[in-house]
Amino acid sequence: MIKKILEAGAKIGRKASAPETMGPLAKAKLDTLCERGFVVFDHLVGSQEFTRMQIDLKRRIESEMRFEFPCLAQNRIDQKLHADLIKKSFRVPSSELKRQGLTFERSDISSYEDLVRRFKPSTLKLLMPDNLDYFSLWLDPLVLSVIEGYMGFQPILREAFVRRNFPCSYKVMNHNWHRDTNHQHHLLKAFIFFNDCYVDTGAHRYIAGSVGSPLFRHKIYYSDEEIEEVFPDGSADHIISEVPAGTIILEDTRGLHKAGIPQRHYRDLGFAVFVPPMLFRGSSDYFTISKSVHKCLMPKQQVYIDRSNIVA
Repeated sequence: MIKKILEAGAKIGRKASAPETMGPLAKAKLDTLCERGFVVFDHLVGSQEFTRMQIDLKRRIESEMRFEFPCLAQNRIDQKLHADLIKKSFRVPSSELKRQGLTFERSDISSYEDLVRRFKPSTLKLLMPDNLDYFSLWLDPLVLSVIEGYMGFQPILREAFVRRNFPCSYKVMNHNWHRDTNHQHHLLKAFIFFNDCYVDTGAHRYIAGSVGSPLFRHKIYYSDEEIEEVFPDGSADHIISEVPAGTIILEDTRGLHKAGIPQRHYRDLGFAVFVPPMLFRGSSDYFTISKSVHKCLMPKQQVYIDRSNIVA
C-alpha cells in the first residue's frame, strides 16, 4: 500500500504542454533526448550573460572561497591506511571522512592558492542561493520546455550547484561509471560547462541509449575497463563531452555516465537535477534560493521551486 501511494505521489505535477505545441528547435532537441538519452544546447555559448557568470563564479571560488566545508584533502589519503575508503571511492558520510582526518575546514586555509597547494582537493562545491543569474540558467526556458516534453509534466528542481574539479590521484564516487538513482522512472540532469572542456580537463562521459539497457545494473560503480569492453572509447555510443564554455547538456542520468578527472587545470561544472514532485519530500540539501531571487524569477520558473527550498 505504501509503495503504491509513493508511486502515485511521484506522478503528481502540473501537466505540461504537448510536444506538438513546442517550437521546432525544442521539438528537435526533444527527439534527440528521447532517442539518445542526452541532448546538447549551445545557445548561451559566447554570450555576454554567460561571460558575466564566469567572472562571478571565479570571484566566489578564488577570492571569497564560498564553497562548502569540510572538503576532502587528497594529500591526506594514505593508500594502506585508507584502503577500504579507496575501494569504496569515498562513498561514506562526510563525518566519517572528518573522523579519519581526511578533510579540511575554512579555518585551516589562508587563501585559495594555499588550499590548492597544501590540501589538493578533488572537488569544491558551491550553492548559489543569492544570485538570479544562476537560477535563470538552471531554469533556462528552452531547456525547461524539453524537460517537460520528455517527462510529460512539470517536475521540480531538486539540486542546483556548481563543482570545481581538480586533478586527483584517487577516484571519488562519481569519477566512476554509475547510474543515478534519484528516481526510478523520471530523472533529468542538466550539466552546465563554465569553462571549455577537453578530455584532459575532465570531459564528462555518457553511454547513449543506456537508460533502458539491462547491462551494468548489479552494482553501484563500474571501472573504465568494464564499460569500455562493451562501449569502447571512440565508439558511437560512448559520448565524450568536449564542449565550449556555455554549453548545457541535458541527460537522463539513469543511463551510464561518469565525471572525467582533469589531468591539468580544473573543470567548473554546474548541475541542475529535475525529478517529479513527491509526497512526503522535505527540503533539499543540494540547493536553497533566497526569497528575493525567487521573486524575480518568471512565473514559469517559480513553479519549479518547492517552497521548502526558499530561505530568507
